[in-house]
Amino acid sequence: MDRNCPTRLKPPLPDLTEPAAIAFSGGGDSTALLYACRNHQHINHAFIIDHGLRDDSAAEVDVAADFARALGYQVQTRRWAHGGISTGIQVKARQYRYAAMGQMCRDAGLAHLVTAHTADDQAETVLMRLDRQTGWRGLAGMRERAMAPLWPALMGVTLHRPWLHVSRAELRAFNANAGLEFVDDPSNENRDFARVRARQALSADSDLRLDLLKQQKLNLDRLMAERRDQVEWLSRFAKVSRHGYVQTTSIPSPELLLHLLNSVSGRGGPIDSAKRHRLANEMRESGFSGTTLAGAWITKTSNGFLFTRDLVAVKGRREVNVTGGARVFEVKPNAGYLWDGRFFVETKDQCVKVEPAYGQIGKLRDISETKQIFDCPPEARGCLPIYSQDKTPKGFGACETNFFKAEAVSAQRLQHLS
Repeated sequence: MDRNCPTRLKPPLPDLTEPAAIAFSGGGDSTALLYACRNHQHINHAFIIDHGLRDDSAAEVDVAADFARALGYQVQTRRWAHGGISTGIQVKARQYRYAAMGQMCRDAGLAHLVTAHTADDQAETVLMRLDRQTGWRGLAGMRERAMAPLWPALMGVTLHRPWLHVSRAELRAFNANAGLEFVDDPSNENRDFARVRARQALSADSDLRLDLLKQQKLNLDRLMAERRDQVEWLSRFAKVSRHGYVQTTSIPSPELLLHLLNSVSGRGGPIDSAKRHRLANEMRESGFSGTTLAGAWITKTSNGFLFTRDLVAVKGRREVNVTGGARVFEVKPNAGYLWDGRFFVETKDQCVKVEPAYGQIGKLRDISETKQIFDCPPEARGCLPIYSQDKTPKGFGACETNFFKAEAVSAQRLQHLS
């Protein structure tokens, strides 16, 4: 790196020891990141998304791809085939971008994705969340490292944002000193977008930017302390089954309920706070026997509570399927599939049919590969997947054979709270 480049822009993630990819757009921030990481031993992939929102986007992607290849990166590109879009453009583009790059990571066997988010991005995010009144947890902003922060888009992928302490101005200076060219997206001046309005407001008020970043740091520290308490609570009062359901001997806090319900249902995103508080209160009542919320089923047991998938939802209640796939699915040879947002199935050299256990529980007791399903709570059995080959059940839930492997990723999600 040139000696004249800002000293704070040392190559990021020096402790990363596993292969990773950079989310590269050709813009100023990601150009600086790509250049700074060009000699990193483990960051050798560049993923580029063509959102197809401008006539010249394809040409810009070609230029960005050539630049990345010239620096020695393995480059993959993907184009968003949206067929035209006029509302919610930035939100939908972000959703596609992370879903695409998450799949690109999994296809390439990568568990890490690096982005070029800056301190300015952080301040803009906090300002927008402040405007939406998201509460102090929302004001904690973005974390430098987060396991699968978007579900199921980044399933199995840790997102790294190593430059959240670096300003956009520093990156521009870095690019100028290194003689790097980049693309300025004209949408960055479009005040129809909330982030553009936030960016312009912050550029006109440096004190506001500093104040927001201070608030963000305090709230992040508070959030991480809460997450550590949640992990401690889980270690004391919860048993997370390898098959994805959770048994507790006490009542979780309303905030921990968010993570428990999402993990066992295979969903992601917010769950109404008032509903979570109401659930916690109902669980304290002597007459509580069970209820459903956000795709999860919560029942009272002899020594606590069981959290599992809502069986009615598995049977086909009208709802958005977070996996984007069918309940019954055939996984092709040497492929992977996320079933119901809860189980990741990887095949070897044969097809595997995945379907819910409900409706066929009776026959599973007589099959050696599936009879242990009766060790699971009755409420959980019908929600578990059954894996078949040539119409013969070969396993259930989390299992591994010579032909396939299935893991309950719902359990993994709770392991990465902190």
